[in-house]
Amino acid sequence: MKELKLDNTKLTKLDSGLRIVTGSLKNFDSVVLGYWIGAGSVRESEYNNGISHFLEHMAFKGTAQRTAKQIAEEIESVGGYLNAYTSKEVTAFHAKVLKDDKRLALDILSDILQSPMFPMEELELERNVVLQEISQTQDTPDDIIFDYFEHIAFPNQSLGRPILGSYDLIANMKVETLRAYKDKYYNADNIILAAVGNIAHEELIDLAQEYLSGFNAHKTPLHDIKCQYVGGSYGDTRDLEQAYLIIGFNGLANLDCDYYTLSLFSSILGGGMSSRLFQEIREKRGLAYSVYSFSSSHTYNGTFGIYAATSPDKLSELSDIASSELLKMREYICEKELNRVKAQFKSGLLMSRESNSSRCEQIVHQTLIFKRPISYEEILQKIDAVTIDEVKALTNRLLSSNASIITVGKCDCSLIIPALRANGIKVE
Repeated sequence: MKELKLDNTKLTKLDSGLRIVTGSLKNFDSVVLGYWIGAGSVRESEYNNGISHFLEHMAFKGTAQRTAKQIAEEIESVGGYLNAYTSKEVTAFHAKVLKDDKRLALDILSDILQSPMFPMEELELERNVVLQEISQTQDTPDDIIFDYFEHIAFPNQSLGRPILGSYDLIANMKVETLRAYKDKYYNADNIILAAVGNIAHEELIDLAQEYLSGFNAHKTPLHDIKCQYVGGSYGDTRDLEQAYLIIGFNGLANLDCDYYTLSLFSSILGGGMSSRLFQEIREKRGLAYSVYSFSSSHTYNGTFGIYAATSPDKLSELSDIASSELLKMREYICEKELNRVKAQFKSGLLMSRESNSSRCEQIVHQTLIFKRPISYEEILQKIDAVTIDEVKALTNRLLSSNASIITVGKCDCSLIIPALRANGIKVE
């Protein structure tokens, strides 16, 4: 058992491989705790796409000790709540309770992960719930456009497949498939147990020794498949009042040396009300209610893009302005802009310390990426070190990739691609 301590954050790796990370906040009345499993949609194939998310749903549907209703009643009877989510690389199950109820929360979470029963009647009911969720996403333009974007960015690859999976795959997924996937990835060496709040690190270790005997100790298969960004264009023509647009590019991995530079780059371009896109497209021209830039980073890959929604007759003008503003990033960035977004980043980081939920997510993802929690001081130093020249230079790096152009609504990519190419955007 190895232990690493950083400020009020501690990390211990048990002999089984399970990592325990805590942030002790003695003045808090609550505790956030949970399990983060390295089993997101990038672990899936074209034949079981959506299984990580489906398994997340089914974990709450009854164990050898509790029915689905009892799980909900027990946590809510003490005023706590349970939740879960699935991302590209992680599935998480977590709870927030008052400090005196942390044992109960860990008991319930450990129970649903170690001994889910997957009762057939619950399986069919939850299958319908997930199918409804897929249908809802497909009916929501500002949701489905991001699935299209990822598919065009990484076609026929795990990173490009939707987290929810496809309707047909979920409709036909068997309970045996769920069990096999759980047995393969829900192992001690692929799990982080984390807690932030009024809890001591040693206390969580003791609780872990008591409640975690049911996790498999065999080694989880490595996942070293590196997806390849491709890009291109796709339009989903629908009878909608708005035209939805993404102009996207190959982004950066979590450990890329320009990771923090990209955060500042995106903030200057489209990160808030004072950003260039918001000021130019919404405030000066009234072309859109919603416009922003975004970035997403993973172990080996990432994406960066601009999202906007406007009336179909304004789409060409908006696309021209958005791409022009992107190109201007390599020409001029003033000290005032850079200092402003650095201040925004720092304040957001420091204010997140007041939320044990946010802090718990931070230390988990830092442990996943860097193999250890990162101090606030270390992050702030990296932000302070970013220069104007580095932000400007990142523009050419992003534009070197083939763009991904996605539209949804009464519009077509062919109407805007020539203007984008004229502005120096590469679209193949």
